[in-house]
Amino acid sequence: MLVPRHVYGAPPCEGRPHWVLHTLGACLLVLAGRRGEERRFEFVMSLPADWIPSERWPAYMLRRASSAILAVGSAPDEGGVVFNSAEVDHGSPHVFALLVAPSRQLGERAHVRTRSRSSVEVYAMYPLTFDQWQLHQGGHLDIATVPEIIEHWREMLR
Repeated sequence: MLVPRHVYGAPPCEGRPHWVLHTLGACLLVLAGRRGEERRFEFVMSLPADWIPSERWPAYMLRRASSAILAVGSAPDEGGVVFNSAEVDHGSPHVFALLVAPSRQLGERAHVRTRSRSSVEVYAMYPLTFDQWQLHQGGHLDIATVPEIIEHWREMLR
């Protein structure tokens, strides 16, 4: 099976003061949508400007999360969650899981057509604290309130 083996990084620049990690090639796999339609995806993760590329956890998690989604063979549900193995306490600002949803940063550009007229959707991995995950489990989390830039992930490396 083809899965994203590489994650690429775009450094901060004018107009985007943070890093963006992204897959390239995930859209080669066609996933089944809920109504039988074909869907294709690429995945992004945003990190603060002080992220150092030698810190491998973000790229590893993006690759792991996107590979898990693609291995299922069906389109990801908006609001799906991918967990990290580290434990986080109530009230902690640190990342407990990643929420999968269309990229807000890209807006209308999160849905593009290729030259071959295929449709590709860009889904982002949003950081969830343990408390946000519990709200999500109960159906009380507004995804629009979750930041797209993952600030507090380093604690997960213990």
